[in-house]
Amino acid sequence: MEIEIETRKENKLLEREEIHFRVKYEGATPSRKKIREQLKGMGINGFIVIDYVKPLFGVREAKAYAKVYQSEQKARRVEPEYIIKRNIGGKEEKEEKKEKKEEKEEVKNE
Repeated sequence: MEIEIETRKENKLLEREEIHFRVKYEGATPSRKKIREQLKGMGINGFIVIDYVKPLFGVREAKAYAKVYQSEQKARRVEPEYIIKRNIGGKEEKEEKKEKKEEKEEVKNE
């Protein structure tokens, strides 16, 4: 996978950096997690939120847009919750389901 940055812009009002880039790949479109790891390998530090990855027709290439915040808390103030869940992977949701399941089992055992 190869990433080519097209534009990189500082947004001081929202305290983030906005990056438009192209991803060249072999096989299936790479996941947000793999793209995020590649961006970190390029020296981009902070909490990376990938807004979209749009594959181009007929080519093993995609256009993508990412926002880089200083911390996860700053990202949560600005970004919609569904975008955060897409990027984190819904870890919190899985933990909540486990807790609810355990509570139900406790009630059944009583």
